Amino acid sequence: EKNIPVLLGLLSIWNVSFLGYPARAILPYSQALEKFAPHIQQVSMESNGKGVSIDGVHLPYEAGEIDFGEPGTNGQHSFYQLIHQGRVIPCDFIGSAKSQQPIHLKGEVVGNHDELMSNFFAQPDALAFGKT
Repeated sequence: EKNIPVLLGLLSIWNVSFLGYPARAILPYSQALEKFAPHIQQVSMESNGKGVSIDGVHLPYEAGEIDFGEPGTNGQHSFYQLIHQGRVIPCDFIGSAKSQQPIHLKGEVVGNHDELMSNFFAQPDALAFGKT
Protein backbone atom coordinates (compact mmCIF):
# COMPACT_ATOMS: atom_id res chain seq x y z
CA GLU A 1 0.00 0.00 0.00
CA LYS A 2 3.01 2.33 0.25
CA ASN A 3 4.54 1.42 -3.13
CA ILE A 4 3.59 4.40 -5.32
CA PRO A 5 4.68 2.85 -8.67
CA VAL A 6 2.56 -0.25 -7.97
CA LEU A 7 -0.42 1.90 -6.97
CA LEU A 8 -0.09 3.98 -10.14
CA GLY A 9 0.09 0.79 -12.22
CA LEU A 10 -3.04 -0.58 -10.57
CA LEU A 11 -4.82 2.72 -11.13
CA SER A 12 -3.89 2.58 -14.82
CA ILE A 13 -5.31 -0.93 -15.14
CA TRP A 14 -8.49 0.18 -13.34
CA ASN A 15 -8.89 3.32 -15.46
CA VAL A 16 -8.35 1.54 -18.78
CA SER A 17 -9.86 -1.90 -18.23
CA PHE A 18 -12.77 -1.15 -15.92
CA LEU A 19 -13.63 2.51 -16.44
CA GLY A 20 -12.77 2.61 -20.15
CA TYR A 21 -10.59 5.72 -20.11
CA PRO A 22 -8.14 5.37 -23.01
CA ALA A 23 -5.60 8.04 -21.99
CA ARG A 24 -3.59 9.41 -19.07
CA ALA A 25 -2.03 12.85 -18.69
CA ILE A 26 1.31 13.09 -16.90
CA LEU A 27 1.70 16.61 -15.56
CA PRO A 28 4.95 17.43 -13.78
CA TYR A 29 5.10 20.93 -12.33
CA SER A 30 8.86 21.12 -12.77
CA GLN A 31 10.78 22.08 -15.87
CA ALA A 32 13.47 19.60 -14.77
CA LEU A 33 10.91 16.85 -15.53
CA GLU A 34 10.05 18.08 -19.02
CA LYS A 35 11.20 14.76 -20.54
CA PHE A 36 9.38 12.61 -17.96
CA ALA A 37 6.11 12.24 -19.93
CA PRO A 38 7.94 11.21 -23.14
CA HIS A 39 9.97 8.72 -21.10
CA ILE A 40 6.80 7.18 -19.67
CA GLN A 41 5.33 7.09 -23.19
CA GLN A 42 8.27 5.02 -24.36
CA VAL A 43 8.35 2.69 -21.37
CA SER A 44 4.63 2.16 -20.93
CA MET A 45 3.18 2.37 -24.41
CA GLU A 46 5.88 0.22 -26.01
CA SER A 47 5.56 -2.45 -23.32
CA ASN A 48 1.82 -2.35 -22.75
CA GLY A 49 0.60 -1.33 -26.18
CA LYS A 50 -0.08 -4.83 -27.40
CA GLY A 51 -3.43 -6.09 -28.64
CA VAL A 52 -2.57 -9.79 -28.55
CA SER A 53 -1.33 -12.20 -25.90
CA ILE A 54 2.04 -13.94 -26.01
CA ASP A 55 0.22 -16.81 -27.77
CA GLY A 56 -1.08 -14.52 -30.52
CA VAL A 57 -4.66 -14.46 -29.25
CA HIS A 58 -6.47 -11.10 -29.47
CA LEU A 59 -7.05 -9.66 -26.02
CA PRO A 60 -10.70 -9.12 -25.00
CA TYR A 61 -9.69 -5.92 -23.15
CA GLU A 62 -7.50 -2.87 -23.61
CA ALA A 63 -3.89 -3.49 -22.56
CA GLY A 64 -2.61 0.03 -21.97
CA GLU A 65 -3.45 3.69 -22.13
CA ILE A 66 -2.25 6.51 -24.32
CA ASP A 67 0.20 8.50 -22.23
CA PHE A 68 0.88 12.16 -22.91
CA GLY A 69 1.88 15.24 -20.99
CA GLU A 70 3.83 18.43 -20.62
CA PRO A 71 5.21 20.37 -17.72
CA GLY A 72 2.19 21.84 -15.95
CA THR A 73 2.14 25.44 -17.07
CA ASN A 74 2.80 24.47 -20.70
CA GLY A 75 -0.13 22.05 -20.69
CA GLN A 76 -2.41 24.60 -19.03
CA HIS A 77 -2.41 26.56 -22.27
CA SER A 78 -3.28 23.61 -24.47
CA PHE A 79 -4.88 20.30 -23.54
CA TYR A 80 -6.02 21.30 -20.03
CA GLN A 81 -8.81 23.18 -21.78
CA LEU A 82 -10.12 19.92 -23.25
CA ILE A 83 -9.96 18.19 -19.88
CA HIS A 84 -11.66 21.09 -18.06
CA GLN A 85 -14.47 21.11 -20.61
CA GLY A 86 -15.57 17.58 -19.82
CA ARG A 87 -13.25 15.06 -21.48
CA VAL A 88 -12.44 12.57 -18.72
CA ILE A 89 -8.73 11.89 -18.76
CA PRO A 90 -7.07 10.63 -15.58
CA CYS A 91 -4.20 12.96 -14.64
CA ASP A 92 -1.04 12.33 -12.66
CA PHE A 93 -0.02 15.66 -11.15
CA ILE A 94 3.60 15.73 -9.97
CA GLY A 95 4.87 18.55 -7.76
CA SER A 96 8.02 19.20 -5.80
CA ALA A 97 8.47 20.54 -2.28
CA LYS A 98 11.47 22.67 -3.23
CA SER A 99 12.57 24.45 -6.38
CA GLN A 100 15.87 23.63 -8.00
CA GLN A 101 16.15 27.27 -9.03
CA PRO A 102 14.29 29.43 -6.50
CA ILE A 103 13.77 33.06 -7.42
CA HIS A 104 12.64 35.62 -4.84
CA LEU A 105 12.28 39.16 -6.15
CA LYS A 106 12.66 42.04 -3.74
CA GLY A 107 9.27 43.38 -2.75
CA GLU A 108 7.38 40.25 -3.88
CA VAL A 109 5.50 38.31 -1.23
CA VAL A 110 6.03 34.90 -2.83
CA GLY A 111 8.74 33.34 -4.99
CA ASN A 112 8.41 31.64 -8.35
CA HIS A 113 8.06 28.18 -6.80
CA ASP A 114 5.17 29.29 -4.59
CA GLU A 115 3.38 30.68 -7.66
CA LEU A 116 4.00 27.43 -9.55
CA MET A 117 2.70 25.35 -6.65
CA SER A 118 -0.45 27.47 -6.43
CA ASN A 119 -1.14 26.43 -10.04
CA PHE A 120 -0.25 22.83 -9.16
CA PHE A 121 -2.88 22.72 -6.39
CA ALA A 122 -5.50 24.76 -8.25
CA GLN A 123 -5.65 22.59 -11.38
CA PRO A 124 -6.59 19.25 -9.77
CA ASP A 125 -8.97 21.10 -7.45
CA ALA A 126 -10.71 22.68 -10.44
CA LEU A 127 -10.85 19.34 -12.28
CA ALA A 128 -12.25 17.53 -9.25
CA PHE A 129 -14.81 20.11 -8.17
CA GLY A 130 -15.25 22.50 -11.10
CA LYS A 131 -17.77 25.27 -10.73
CA THR A 132 -21.47 25.57 -11.41
